Amino acid sequence: MTRIINRTLFILVCAVLGTVTAVAQNSFTVDVPAVVSSDEDFKVVFTATGDAQVTGFKAPSFEGFEVLAGPLESSSSSFQMVNGKTTQSRSRIYTYMIRPTAVGKYRIGQASVKIGKETYTTEAADVEVVKGAAPASQGTASRAGDDIMLRMTVSKTRAVVGEPITVTLKLYVKNSAISGFEDIRFPSFDGFWSQETDAPQNISFVRENYDGQVYNAALLRRYMLLPQQTGSMTIDPAELVCLVQVRSQPSASRSIFDDFFDTYQTVRKRVSSSPVRIEVSPLPSGAPASFTGGVGSFRLSAAFSSDSVSAHEAASLKVVISGTGNINLITTPEVRLPSDFESYDVKKTENVSAGDAGASGSIAFEYPFIPRVPGEYEIAPVEFSYYDIASGRYRTLSSGPLKLKVGQGQSTDAAVVSSGVGKQSVKSLGEDIRFIAASSSGLRKEGRLLVDTPAMYLVPIVILLSAAGVWIYLERSAARRRDVAGSRNRKAMKVAKARLRNASAFLKQNLYTAFYEELHKAIEGYISDKLMLPVSDLSRDRIDEELRAKGKNETVIKALFEVLDACEYARYAPSSGSDAMEAHYRQAEKVISDIES
Repeated sequence: MTRIINRTLFILVCAVLGTVTAVAQNSFTVDVPAVVSSDEDFKVVFTATGDAQVTGFKAPSFEGFEVLAGPLESSSSSFQMVNGKTTQSRSRIYTYMIRPTAVGKYRIGQASVKIGKETYTTEAADVEVVKGAAPASQGTASRAGDDIMLRMTVSKTRAVVGEPITVTLKLYVKNSAISGFEDIRFPSFDGFWSQETDAPQNISFVRENYDGQVYNAALLRRYMLLPQQTGSMTIDPAELVCLVQVRSQPSASRSIFDDFFDTYQTVRKRVSSSPVRIEVSPLPSGAPASFTGGVGSFRLSAAFSSDSVSAHEAASLKVVISGTGNINLITTPEVRLPSDFESYDVKKTENVSAGDAGASGSIAFEYPFIPRVPGEYEIAPVEFSYYDIASGRYRTLSSGPLKLKVGQGQSTDAAVVSSGVGKQSVKSLGEDIRFIAASSSGLRKEGRLLVDTPAMYLVPIVILLSAAGVWIYLERSAARRRDVAGSRNRKAMKVAKARLRNASAFLKQNLYTAFYEELHKAIEGYISDKLMLPVSDLSRDRIDEELRAKGKNETVIKALFEVLDACEYARYAPSSGSDAMEAHYRQAEKVISDIES
């Protein structure tokens, strides 16, 4: 009996272990640089990962390259337990050292390997070989800034009003070692509607070919622009200060240890991009009546929430516009519902993301209504017109006629008959005409009529005075609502305090990047609201000019720029500790308080 129980327990334990053990997903990948120099030796690394034995590796042909060494094989294994679940995986790595034989573009083919009984292959990898020396490793530069540049590129230099344009800002570095950034000034886009589509929190460099040379390139910002006016328009340059690590010049007397321990100093190098000119043409004439400014390529669909409803029952018509272009600026299409329909405010739902070709996704417009009269209705087609960039002409989309059947619903105006009231016969009183008493002995005087009292004259006066008071109040409220700039100015401090509270929460949690992001938003948003300027116009010169015009002294302005620089620097530099964060938070509070006073 004991032997049977032990065997049962053993089987249960094996079953439990089998259910909690997760199988690692098998994969086979290749790692190779996209751009190399013609005289550069580089590695190609194939990595097979899985839960079974790796065998049968087949290397691709390295056409256009000379194999210097390989395959050098190595292996590793890992075992993890998370929330009671165990994961075990094994990796097999095959490394080749190769060298280009000529300049050009080459493709390293697919390699294959067996993981267990299954065969896996890698993706083919493209490698571009350019002339020039291979980039030196970071930290070996002897001169600062000779090989650093800031480039701003646009997807097109000619467009029509409303046509999406992608602007990319990258930093290119060849041999220098960058340790951080200061005084970053991104371009303002006057005359464009702009949206920031890519803003990496952590700057990472990848190899790129620029002008036949190998650079390490890092994306700083990417924007989507929509031109709002015609003519020749210029995008102002961007600029920043790079903190470059430069090896100190050797002294005349060197010891043997100087060859092992080099010393470096930080040099500040200001770089800027070139301005970019874009020619914007007007849209051609002859736009359809249903055109509301859409530029791109779109689709239209429309349908009722149900094909059949009852009278006095709520329903809706849903119109969906999808596609790519300036979809986020599309206005509500016109829908003509029958007069027997009681309509309500349109609900708009967006599902849009920005990309290289502009914003893409869909916008849904929901038109709620209540039909009041039964019958069969045919709604006029919903139309939407846009300018098609590819064909260079206007296109009109139509939903076609929309039919809806409204059935008989419960009437909301049915007469209500009181209970207890019934029919009865007419009773004869025995006489056709009853005697009317002529005596006034039973009557009494009730008092004076209202028209004969002083209240008759006071009531209109009170009504007029009340109406005048309400009118004055409504006029002042409307004036305050129309005064958008004043309202924005009055709310500047309130909004800034809310953002500072968020920054304080990040400070207590010691979240370095999130703290400086929120602190920067609090200060920049406060200055924008207080000076009634859009964020794109917040240049240093403009802020300095506006604050001096408001009578703020040099100390306050200097403190403001110091805390802004600290926030910008913190986004691209390692953590400087909680003491520095606390000091910058207090400085931001004091700057806002000094400007507000």
